[in-house]
Amino acid sequence: MPKPSDPRRARSMGQAALNADGKTYNGYRLLSWLSEVLHPGKGLSEAEVREIDAEVRAKRQEARDGA
Repeated sequence: MPKPSDPRRARSMGQAALNADGKTYNGYRLLSWLSEVLHPGKGLSEAEVREIDAEVRAKRQEARDGA
């Protein structure tokens, strides 16, 4: 079964997160899928998950630099 391009449409966690190489996983895709499972119809896209991650990492770096 081909992997859906939108992880929120995958039937399983493994299908959602598996990379094209079939050996490694993508955490952003996994979190997108999980957000859809927990909030049907309102799940975050992979791009939204990446954006949130970037914001959190930037805030963490600011806190480290300011300390």
